Amino acid sequence: MSRYHDTCPAKINLGLHIRGRWPNGYHLLETLLIPYPALYDDLEVEVRPGHDQIDLHISGEVPPLDEENYLSKAYRYLQKAAGKPLPALRVRLHKRIPVSAGLGGGSSNAGTFLRLLHQIFPDLLSPDKLHDVAAQIGSDVPFFLHRKPMIATGTGTTLTPYDIDLSRYQIYLLTPPVPCSTRYIYRGLSSNSWSRTSIVPILQEPIETWKETLHNDLESVSFLIYPTLLTYKNALYEAGAVYASMNGSGSSLYGIWKASQ
Repeated sequence: MSRYHDTCPAKINLGLHIRGRWPNGYHLLETLLIPYPALYDDLEVEVRPGHDQIDLHISGEVPPLDEENYLSKAYRYLQKAAGKPLPALRVRLHKRIPVSAGLGGGSSNAGTFLRLLHQIFPDLLSPDKLHDVAAQIGSDVPFFLHRKPMIATGTGTTLTPYDIDLSRYQIYLLTPPVPCSTRYIYRGLSSNSWSRTSIVPILQEPIETWKETLHNDLESVSFLIYPTLLTYKNALYEAGAVYASMNGSGSSLYGIWKASQ
């Protein structure tokens, strides 16, 4: 029996502009996703005798019991896509990433799990089919197959590598104890609050200019429901951040500071 380890990093959204909406109700967005490896979950996969069984053990920031875990979902979707028996696995996950905070914890678990299985069993699925499996699980999951800065468009699953240098800056996360439902936030989003513009030209400008031009359009809903989040964002600016934003659908926020020389 072999054991394999990896870490599941959190993610940060630099800007989140709504560009439109499909007739089926899904919003079209554009955001720059970057990994935040300072905050991560631990994943261990052990290959065991047998097939088509996953024995899952979770500790730490355990997600709600009434929700199917993304790892079980990833294993089930992978079974269907592979069209053949999968090796039996024992999976241990220790969670540090807060749940329902916009940090992509569950998506990172699933994406890292698929990434690790692809490394262990490279002939199981092609990279393109692996991406398709990841997209079925959740919109942020494909990003965690790559774990490098990516512009995400459409429903978030269309990814384009993006070169950005943040070496002269430090990013700090703040996660208030206010769980936010991504689905609920999107349902409350009014078209009047859509930016409708691309974030790419804005990202090419100095970070110090982003405060007025780079938006997270989901703030219009989250700050209305949870006004304390706006207070936290203002506090980040008061503490000297050159840019601050809610992360994803919240409740986490982040500030960007110039690194000490």
